[in-house]
Amino acid sequence: MKWKYIASIYAIYIIISVVVKIVGEANFPGNIYFLYLINHSQLPAFNPIMLFFSKYGREYIWIPVTAILFIMGGKFRRSSLLLVGGFIIAIILGEVSKYVMAQPRPFLILHNVNLLVPEPTDYSYPSGHALIVAVGAMIVLLTLPYYISIPLLMEALLTSYSRVYIGVHWPLDVLTGWILGIAIALTAMNLEKFISTIYNRLVNSIVGNGRKTNLKRQK
Repeated sequence: MKWKYIASIYAIYIIISVVVKIVGEANFPGNIYFLYLINHSQLPAFNPIMLFFSKYGREYIWIPVTAILFIMGGKFRRSSLLLVGGFIIAIILGEVSKYVMAQPRPFLILHNVNLLVPEPTDYSYPSGHALIVAVGAMIVLLTLPYYISIPLLMEALLTSYSRVYIGVHWPLDVLTGWILGIAIALTAMNLEKFISTIYNRLVNSIVGNGRKTNLKRQK
């Protein structure tokens, strides 16, 4: 995708972020309404499922997926390298955004949020879980067959939804996490040659050092 279109997605994220910084998440239109709509729909039978995806849907799903794709090689390794590149960018921009925005989580603002986990101590905006899984889902959708990408997309959506369901994020945190995640995924796609170059240099460096070590042992 052309950079100007990717820049427009970043611009949408920035515009929403500026509004949030000015008015606060509690005053953003619809944010409280949709929070209650999702968070107050908790059902005891579904709570363990939502807790599972909220806790394990990011690192414990996407790190193994990335590793397995790398091991499989070929087009799967290509996806794996793009995922690594996208995740690195997402971690950096996500953490910067959290501290720049410094938005409190909903249970600190509202008194009737049904919290299913211990209170997180970091900032709320954007959702780091939604950001990471959005990057992953977008990249696999663009690079892998549907029978792999669609289940991972569903996992990403469920993980994102669970963050509001269990009470630790505003709906807007998740929405903007996806907006930023899509922009980052497309950025990684456009930087594919750069990512491949870094990977090849690392491989050549490791292989080269291994050969030197073997030569020394032979002597």
